[in-house]
Amino acid sequence: MQPRLRFKTLSSESKIFETNIGDVATIRSGSSPSNFILRDSGLFPFLKVEELNNCQKYQQVSRNYTDKNKGSVPKNSIIFPKRGAAIMTNKVRITSQESLLDSNLMALIPITEKVNYEYLYQFLVKEELHRIADTSSIPQINNKHIEPLKITLPSLIEQGKIASFLSAVDEKISQLTKKHELLTQYKKGVMQKIFSQELRFKANDGAGYPDWEEVILDNILDKNSLKNKGRKHKLVQSVSNKYGFINQDELFEDRRIASKDTSNYYVIGKNCFAYNPSRIDVGSLAYKSDELISVISPLYISFYAKREIINDYFLLNWFSSEEFTSQMNSSFEGSVRNTLSYESLTKISITYPCLTEQTKIASFLSAIDDKIQNTQAQLESTKQYKQGLLQQMFV
Repeated sequence: MQPRLRFKTLSSESKIFETNIGDVATIRSGSSPSNFILRDSGLFPFLKVEELNNCQKYQQVSRNYTDKNKGSVPKNSIIFPKRGAAIMTNKVRITSQESLLDSNLMALIPITEKVNYEYLYQFLVKEELHRIADTSSIPQINNKHIEPLKITLPSLIEQGKIASFLSAVDEKISQLTKKHELLTQYKKGVMQKIFSQELRFKANDGAGYPDWEEVILDNILDKNSLKNKGRKHKLVQSVSNKYGFINQDELFEDRRIASKDTSNYYVIGKNCFAYNPSRIDVGSLAYKSDELISVISPLYISFYAKREIINDYFLLNWFSSEEFTSQMNSSFEGSVRNTLSYESLTKISITYPCLTEQTKIASFLSAIDDKIQNTQAQLESTKQYKQGLLQQMFV
């Protein structure tokens, strides 16, 4: 079987053949750290599964040991988790130097005269190792799963070309990921300065705005009590901590969550806020910016802001501020799960400027949000592009 996408100058002269991973790479598992001697000046990085969370492709150096005790793997080995839930997230990485591995990690050491290490890495990313893992109890991967895994190989020259091409895409993904992180950090820092009033905006003529006022949220919020009588509205949504309002059929693809009778659900219109009282501490708060009317479960709490007093986008950003988070954490109810009732929410205080300054703040933060969203869209698009390449370049 031939891959759908090949380099034209090489496709006619490079034959494709199939073999087992065990024939092109040496498989090695990590060891317990008790086998190594820890020193501040150690030469050999000791890697645990969590180190794989902090990098995209090449592992990062963390703790170092002085004695490799015959348990090291060379630079450019392909490493991945061999047991536990981490297998399911497809965390495949490349060692950037000779390294020691924890017993929960496995390495493939490429036989260089047979396979390009980058080509092998890209192949394993495409394969998604959780598909061959033993998942009868705790997910795990052993030699018996890896050795017989089939890999198709063109010549080393073509492998190198494929690897270089995909590495360029990886670099673009890395750059966009870093840009997204920096923009997110920048916004967080700017918000801290704005809501602490370290950073103030001025009127168009250069004049300063009045001092900020402090009130409790009860003075600027109106609880939403509109029910879906007669089940007039059919679109059922949930509040997610990542996407805000999201259709339930997207969130729960394989099962029905909404009640058949949604007459007791709350109607959510444009400019409405809603939150999950038991998950607001992890960001489950949403704002309705579109014209689409939906309904949400009565387990959620929803409200509108008094727009003659407070700007919606100013308030939405304030809900992510340290000022709100600190007060929220001291207002929770319940012994098992942190819960913020509407009554407790309305007792929290907010300090805010005049509407004109609020609008300037909201516009400024929205502009940053646009850059973050554009970068995220580019990142997702590039990831999808790479997935398409993997499917076409590998059989």
